[in-house]
Amino acid sequence: MSKIKVKAGILLYALFMAAVFSLLLQFYLNRQVTNQRLFQANRERAEAYALAVLTKETVTEESGQLTFDKGSTHYRRQGNILEVSSQLANQKSYSFYFESKKEPEKKAKDAKDGKDSKNAKESKEPSPSTDKRSN
Repeated sequence: MSKIKVKAGILLYALFMAAVFSLLLQFYLNRQVTNQRLFQANRERAEAYALAVLTKETVTEESGQLTFDKGSTHYRRQGNILEVSSQLANQKSYSFYFESKKEPEKKAKDAKDGKDSKNAKESKEPSPSTDKRSN
């Protein structure tokens, strides 16, 4: 009769160790799945933000739409706030708001005026030497 108790004890111990191992494995796998989902969400948001920044840099009108390989963007300017909605190829949508200090038309005029005044200044005055080598 003592042999039966020993066999049952070993069997219970093996069952207990299998349960502990399966719990640890389940915890590890859930952690890996969560990390992968978080990484995927961060990557998608970074792609959407990159599309929004590219849109911000190329905006010339008050509102419109741009299409990229990874998705499309819709933009709308309200005063000095630019609202950009990025829709990725997997149909997820993100919205970003950018503050611009100047209107796009003013930027273009200022750039032209700046070049004209710089060219006029250069033609009147010779540029000073910037060579700072010691003899």
